[in-house]
Amino acid sequence: MEAALPFCLSGSALGAALGALFWQLLNATNEKQQQAGSRGGRRGGRAVIEEGGEEALCEEELLAQAKEAQTRSMGIRKKKAPKAVSDANYFLGFSMQQARQHADQMSAAMKERTPAEVLTELQKGNTRFWMGMSSTDTGNVFQRRALISKQYPCVAVLGCSDSRVPVEIVFDQGLGDLFVVRVAGNCLDTATMASLQYAVCHLKVKVLVVMGHEGCGAVKAAALPTAKIEQEPPALSQALKLLKSGLDEDLLNSIQDTRSRDREAVVTNVHAQIKGLSNNTTVMTAVHRKELIVVGAFYEISSGIVDFFFEVTEVPQGGMTPRNEADDSVGRRVSRTRFEVPSSHLDELGVRKQKEQNKGLMGFRRGR
Repeated sequence: MEAALPFCLSGSALGAALGALFWQLLNATNEKQQQAGSRGGRRGGRAVIEEGGEEALCEEELLAQAKEAQTRSMGIRKKKAPKAVSDANYFLGFSMQQARQHADQMSAAMKERTPAEVLTELQKGNTRFWMGMSSTDTGNVFQRRALISKQYPCVAVLGCSDSRVPVEIVFDQGLGDLFVVRVAGNCLDTATMASLQYAVCHLKVKVLVVMGHEGCGAVKAAALPTAKIEQEPPALSQALKLLKSGLDEDLLNSIQDTRSRDREAVVTNVHAQIKGLSNNTTVMTAVHRKELIVVGAFYEISSGIVDFFFEVTEVPQGGMTPRNEADDSVGRRVSRTRFEVPSSHLDELGVRKQKEQNKGLMGFRRGR
């Protein structure tokens, strides 16, 4: 039932080693090229060293080799593109029927992936981003045409509107890869919940991420006194009060370090949104069926790294110990790595859903 989240931060050591090797090779080559410059210079894009008859790769070729080595080391493999994609790449044209077929093929391939595989790839994408090795482009006209007929994202993200947190870039994803819902403070309200329900119910996403970030202005504003918040325009004031309801102000006030307090406030806010999702029938039904992973995240602007935590996990009711007497009615206990939901709570959600369906059917019959 419980699975540890894979982390991809170990790539930093590999990236540093490859980077150091690259620069050593580049510097050595530059020195040899300078020595060979007076002996014949370059021929055919390659610097020739007369002594021993050896050839040193030019700077462009060396850079290409280093990048290829980095790509192989991270397990990124370029698969052979379908003929229609290749034709589009070489300006040979394509038909709309080919574009629709490509969309169908890609959609079917995405459905075969497991939630764990999708989350792993998302984490790898963030690793590429903060290592400065992003590989995503905007695609060609054929791929964009294919997206007209349908979308098939595997991940839904509830994130903040902050301009410093472009979700697709942070995870090194392209067009059609992510279903992104962005709102100040990544707040879970009627509109954002409806969007996420659509992603789970109709798009069949495999991973749902609630992502807060370092230096979130909305969360900072929500921590202000209520009297101060009420001075804002009505809509903004209401949104800040909603965020404020999910913060543990006593805990936050006990933290002396400013940066630690800000991070804890953002993490607490993410926890509140995860809790809201755990009370949603549509979301939890997919979690129960192992069709969906729901997880919280924190994006550190200064480093580019995304930390994952609060994975929603179903556990037996008897295996849980409430944190204190004031804990909620389902006996939920929260850790830094899991957000535990008892099976009995899922049963309640299932019963509630069945009752809603029955009421709707009865109402339809009475209407006839």
